[in-house]
Amino acid sequence: MKLFYKAKDERVVAEINRIYKIGFHLLSFGILADILLQAIGVRLEGSTVVDSSINLIEFAVLMLAWAVSLFLMSRKGLMDDNAFAEADRYPWKHYLVQGLLAGAGAAAVVCIIQFFSGAAWASMSVPYILLAFASQLIFMVPAVTILLLLITWVSFRYARERRRKTEQAIGDDEE
Repeated sequence: MKLFYKAKDERVVAEINRIYKIGFHLLSFGILADILLQAIGVRLEGSTVVDSSINLIEFAVLMLAWAVSLFLMSRKGLMDDNAFAEADRYPWKHYLVQGLLAGAGAAAVVCIIQFFSGAAWASMSVPYILLAFASQLIFMVPAVTILLLLITWVSFRYARERRRKTEQAIGDDEE
């Protein structure tokens, strides 16, 4: 359920759907390639802090699909898939709220993973667990918020410039 309903431009929705389709196919073929590599015995893993492993090929494919989708959206002059897709002013309040929520969510996920992985603070009393969560919040919320604002600001600037160039080219063609 959305809190604020804004009308969507059908042209923007069509462009976004084409871009997401490309990202989906890239992600699907990357995961298929990873499955095939695992079937023949090739597995690239990286270790994490809690002695678990992460599949580096899957991570790289996920980041590549995300980056390609973001790049293609920016090339079309779109910065997002919501009502701010073709905004002339950067909607900083919208992305600030998104960053704060994403940071809090990331902190909660990290604490849950650490708790079930047997972190030292997991066996302590509730105040220490809350202190560990608060320390995660203090680090993760600003870091994620700043990163999200930076990524969306760069995307906004590039998309706005592409949109202006396209409008200028259309204006030059009409004259």
